[in-house]
Amino acid sequence: MRHLKWGLLLCAILMSGCSIFAKKTGQEPMELESFKATAKLKEVWSRGVGNGQGVGLTQLTPVIDGEKIYTVDHEGIVTALNNKSGKKLWSKKVTKNFTGLTGSVVYAFKEKDLNPGITGGIGYADGHLYIGNYAGELIALSATDGKEMWRKQLKGEISSVPQSNGQVVAVQTMNGKLFVVDAKTGEDKWFFENPPPVLTLRGSAAPLVTDNAIYAGFANGRLMAFNPANGLILWEQRMASPKGRSELDRMVDIHASPLLKDGILFVGTYQGRIAAAARGTGASVWGIDGSTSENLSASDDKLFVSQSDGKVTALSLTSGEQIWQNDKLLRRRLGGPQVFGDYVAVVDYKGYMHVLNQSNGEFAARDRVDRSGVRAPMLTDGKILYVYGNGGDLMAFTAVAKK
Repeated sequence: MRHLKWGLLLCAILMSGCSIFAKKTGQEPMELESFKATAKLKEVWSRGVGNGQGVGLTQLTPVIDGEKIYTVDHEGIVTALNNKSGKKLWSKKVTKNFTGLTGSVVYAFKEKDLNPGITGGIGYADGHLYIGNYAGELIALSATDGKEMWRKQLKGEISSVPQSNGQVVAVQTMNGKLFVVDAKTGEDKWFFENPPPVLTLRGSAAPLVTDNAIYAGFANGRLMAFNPANGLILWEQRMASPKGRSELDRMVDIHASPLLKDGILFVGTYQGRIAAAARGTGASVWGIDGSTSENLSASDDKLFVSQSDGKVTALSLTSGEQIWQNDKLLRRRLGGPQVFGDYVAVVDYKGYMHVLNQSNGEFAARDRVDRSGVRAPMLTDGKILYVYGNGGDLMAFTAVAKK
């Protein structure tokens, strides 16, 4: 098997399942402890937006633009909602083009087993939505009504959220390629190939696209910056070096998308380091040992990380110094943290959302938001937290301190 799905995820699932019939080994997910809630978690609205993530390991992340939020499910149902009220504005089902596989036939997927197999999430820029599927199709839709604008066949399963600056669209595929196409037409611009190691995590980090650079992390632990117009390499830095004898031990994937804040890039690697680098040169600002496969989040002065072992850590943005660490969620397979208001939230594999105080990492509130779990990274507009459950519900929450 060429790819390991989320590294040790499969092993963790097997171990947790076997523990039902065997003695505990000490590697089971930590039991949740009770605590005195200091915040009130309020569901602002909830809306069904399709059939969710499906049975794979997709992370079909919604995207926010102004007062609109857009989602896509694994069967290709694209939905636009008002992000303040949850009111549905429109919904469209994407079709799949079998050109090159069965002639030039286009099927409008009405059969349950005929679906586009969306894998790449949904991106937005300049009035366009971009989605990708397992067959390597990159599809552009109008954000106004979901009408298809163009479709591009790429060579490789699209495993990251397509990202755009309005001029170009960049997407990474499972075979280690970065493709960049024209945002208006889908015409080829350039591509870069970085052959992956023997073992990698399932999926790819979404590239970060700005007007002046495309920042992309790869499975070999390298972070690279490219000129968006022509693919010229601006700089590259190794964020983590493989260690150990086995291929499993030597995995150092950049699976979390680069985070840009105040001119600094923040990057997390699996079994490697959490690091900060200058956006212009890639020069190291700071780096510490750490392991994550989930997106990072930041407040004005802190960087928040869901470590692979289940620890939630707050680091200084400027120095990387640890400010606090919550170790009460060990081995609960946490998603990436998200900041909203005075709090930071994480969701575990059982669908429990844990709300922590930004200042000290103590639990402030907890709620089970989806019994099927939550794989998609959460979003926020600063005050409202948006959670897309695996079962297909999009939910909006606020949290306020209890009086």
